[in-house]
This record gives sequence, structure tokens and C-alpha cells, in this order.
Amino acid sequence: MSPSLRGGLLLVLILAVTVLPSSHPGAGGGMIGWSPKAEGKQLEGTIQDTIGKMTLEQKVGQMFMVGFHNEDRPAQEMNRQIRTLIRDHHVGGVILFDRNIGNPRQTAELNNSMQRLALSASPGIPLLISIDQEGGKVARIREGVTQFPGGMTLGASGNPDLARRSGQVAGSELRAMGFNMNMAPVLDVNNNPKNPVIGTRSFSGDPRQVVEMASAQIQGYHDGGVLTVVKHFPGHGDTSTDSHIDLPTVPHSMDRLNRVELVPFKGVLNRTDAVMSAHITFPALDDTPGLPGTLSQKVLTGLLRERLGYDGVIITDDLEMGAIVDNFPAEEAAIRAVKAGADILLISHDLNRQQASIRGIRDAVKRGEISEARIDRSLRRILHLKGKRTGVASLAEQSVTPVNQVAERVGTARNDQVARRTAEAGLTLLQDPKGLIPRAPDKQQELLVVSVAGGRELEKSLQGYGFRTQHRELDPDPSQQEISKLVEQSTAVDGVIVGTSRAEIHSGQRRLVQALSERGIPVIVLGLDTPYEVSVFPGDVTYLALYGYDSHLMKAAAGAIAGKIPIRGKLPVAIPGRYPAGHGLGR
Repeated sequence: MSPSLRGGLLLVLILAVTVLPSSHPGAGGGMIGWSPKAEGKQLEGTIQDTIGKMTLEQKVGQMFMVGFHNEDRPAQEMNRQIRTLIRDHHVGGVILFDRNIGNPRQTAELNNSMQRLALSASPGIPLLISIDQEGGKVARIREGVTQFPGGMTLGASGNPDLARRSGQVAGSELRAMGFNMNMAPVLDVNNNPKNPVIGTRSFSGDPRQVVEMASAQIQGYHDGGVLTVVKHFPGHGDTSTDSHIDLPTVPHSMDRLNRVELVPFKGVLNRTDAVMSAHITFPALDDTPGLPGTLSQKVLTGLLRERLGYDGVIITDDLEMGAIVDNFPAEEAAIRAVKAGADILLISHDLNRQQASIRGIRDAVKRGEISEARIDRSLRRILHLKGKRTGVASLAEQSVTPVNQVAERVGTARNDQVARRTAEAGLTLLQDPKGLIPRAPDKQQELLVVSVAGGRELEKSLQGYGFRTQHRELDPDPSQQEISKLVEQSTAVDGVIVGTSRAEIHSGQRRLVQALSERGIPVIVLGLDTPYEVSVFPGDVTYLALYGYDSHLMKAAAGAIAGKIPIRGKLPVAIPGRYPAGHGLGR
């Protein structure tokens, strides 16, 4: 056995005798709670001893979190790419996407196989296995798990306990499937109606409410047994460009950043396990042209570490996003990120770019551009995170998930009730001058359901309340011919329900609602994305904001229309020229 392997196993074995099993019900599946007595000199000494026995290649590998594609094997198994990265490059973390996931049991088996490989290869240190499971539009696993609405639904509910409960349920299900880290929650303050990438992922346009909801959800994730990664530092809320595609800029002054964007991060840095950086330029923080925060020493070290006092793990957003790959070669981006202060570099797709980045950091150390002491500082944070928070104990107790428990703990009826209550609590009635909500089946018996998404679920739910329904799918930007046809069909029913999404961008949706209103046809608009679009609809049109279109939200909307579910939500964002934050009619 090599000295490096003995060092890694020593970390596992010592932690095995210094931790106590958690008594929390959300920490099943091998999750070990950390005893306060295990913190301090013994842990630090173990980590230092482990670092001393690791090769440079092993140290650098621990600083990478990678994703993989499946070209040479079935879609939900380990393949050559991930085997190479774990066994030969010693990567310390893996992130899964929907391309890797089939169902909960398969996911647990995949995660188990990767952990076994990591523990059997040098340096024998368990993996961080992560996923983006925010809820709402960003959920990488959907089949067989409890589906929660996105952050804006929670913000509209105004209920931190629901945020905590949603985190606990989602966390416990992830833990049962072998994940020990969730890339959530989102701390971005969504105050730009044109933001193309954050939107309903944000809790609110009020930074104080973001702190309240995020703090509660972080506690829930911890109760459920997974680590949290807050994102996207220093704030991605006030942009009109998607960093997956291009390089956005937040042009605000330092005073403004301190009053808005940085408030949520300041509020939760002592609670979260890691912080994810944003691929955005912030001229007030670093005026280097074209340099995103992820690669800026002034942002990650000067602001986050030195001024805000954060000494935890910093993870980059994916270094294969357009904001990075279109402007920096793989090796240069990786080196710049480490110099800036990042501890874990996230590279989610291409093996060549992953290997080039790993090689770039290793070679930079060998030629003296980056010191090995700098690598050790990041490694110490990573090992402390793996030991202190996830309670790394042993192959049986921590790293491998009991697959036979997955069915008992994932997607249960009890968990589903939490998601249902969350969806119902966020419903927000913005305008209803004609009193169309609620409707009784005996007064408005036949309804036409026209929706860009979720229409079948809505139709089925309305039928359950006694309505007779017809359903038509709606193109995101319907033509005038389609609009005319739908208006003509609407004359034969008692009312129309139109599910819209980003109608401020898709003019056909606006024209359809306008045409229905002008013909005097009772129309209820359901907002399936951000509520900013209400400003483009006539003021005499009923508008119910759902902030999404998953099955629970569509069921909740049907219940509200039938008068069986109360509407209590309040706008978590301001609608310029129409409604202030906090507006909500309620029924």
C-alpha cells in the first residue's frame, strides 16, 4: 500500500472513531452526525498528516469537481471518462446531470460505484457528489423524487418554515440516493425583469427576504444530510445576459452592491458549506476589462475572503460556460481561478478540457507560478469539509448508500404533501377586477385550457372539481392564424384559462389574451414563469401568478379557481409600473 493511500485511509479510519451517528431522521442512509469533540486538534492533525503523504497530482485532483457524458456505455453508468478522472486524476468531486440519471435506485447505484472506485484508488478519499436540485426549473432528477417549486414560490409564500421543510425533504431524498452536496440555494436578488437565467430561481427582489428564506432552506438541507453551495457570488440577479452564453456585467457601485447584491451572502456565510462564484464582471470590484469574478483575485480573495471574512470552500461555476470558454483557454482559466482564490474548479462536460485544466494547475505548481502551499490551503479546506460536515466515517457507514432504503425514503406520499403545501402557499392573485376567481362548476361549466406548459395536468385537475374542459397546447409565440382559431373556439365555452410564460418577450401570448378580452370572453391568465409579464396584459384581465408549471402548481391553480384552495401569496418582486412587492389580493 502506498504512503498516499495509507494517508487517505487514515483520514477515513480516524474519523470513523471520532464521530457519532446522527439521531436526526433526515440523516439516514449512512449519514453520520459530527460530534463537537471530533473538531479541533485531532481533525486538523489528521488532515495535515494526510496532506503530507499525498503527491502533487493527488492534491491537484482533489480540487476538481467533474461531470461526464456517456458515449461508450449505457446512459446511467460509469464510463471511461469518469473512471479515468477518478482513478488516474484523483478528482475529489463529481456532479451529476439529467444525462446521468434515470431513477432514484439507479442513481444510488451509480453514486455507490463512484464512491467505491474513489476509495479503492489512491488517495482513498471519498468524493463530494453533487447535483443542481434547486427545485422548479432547475432540477436534474425528476423521476421518482419529490418535486418542489422554485425559490420564487417560496418567496411568495413568505413562510420560512416551508423553506426549511422543503430543504429537509429534498436533502434527505438526495442523501438517500448517495449525494452529499446540493448546489443550492440561490442567493441572487432578482431585481431585473429582463434577467434571462435567474428569474424564478430567486427567492425575492428584497435581499432581506432572500436571507430569511435561504437561511431556513440551508438549515433544512443540513437537517436532511447534505452540504449546501450558495450561488452566484457576488450576485447574478441584476443582469440581462446569461453567463452560460456570454459575459454579463453588473455595473453598480460598491455602495449599491453592499445594499443589495452582497446582503444575502453576508447573511449566510456562517451557515453555508461552500460559495459558488459567478462568471460576471463587476467593475466596482475589479475594473480589469473582460475579467469575470470567478477569475478575479479582487473578488474571491480581496472581497469574499478578506473583507467578508469567509474561510470556507469556494467553488467556481462551470468553467465550460460561454463566459469562460469564449474568452479563456482551459489551462489559463484554471490557473486564473486558483490564483483568484477558488478551491474547487467545476468542469462539467469535456474530458479534454478537464484533463488540460488539471494538467495546467499541476504544471503551474511545478514551474513555481502557483505554490504548493497555495494548493495545500485549498486541500485543507476540502478535507475539512469532507470530514467535519459530511462525517466521513467508512465505506459502509458514509460513502455507500443502502440501495434497499431508496424506495422507502424517496418520493414518498409524506414528502409529497410538503411539496403540495409549498405550491399552494405561493399562489399570488395580482389582479381580478371581474371577480373570475373563484368559479363554480355549475356557473362556468365548460372551460378551454390553453397553455404553453402543464396544460394536461391543469385540465385533469379542473375535471376533478367538476368542470368540463377542452385542452389546446399553446405555442410560446402563436401566429395570428392560431390566435384567431383559438378565439373562435372560445366563443363556444364559458371561459378560457391561458397559461403564459415570458409574455413580455413572446408577443403572440399577449395578442391572444388581448383578443380574448376584447371579445368579452372571460379569461384567467396563469403566470407560469416570472410575474413581470403581467404589465403587458390589460388591467381588466384576471392574473394568477404560479411562478412555475410543475404538477403541484397546476393542481393548486385548479383548486384556487374552484374556490377549494385559499390564495395567500404576496409578490416577492416589484412589477415596474404596475405593482409593488408585497402586493396580492388573496381569496
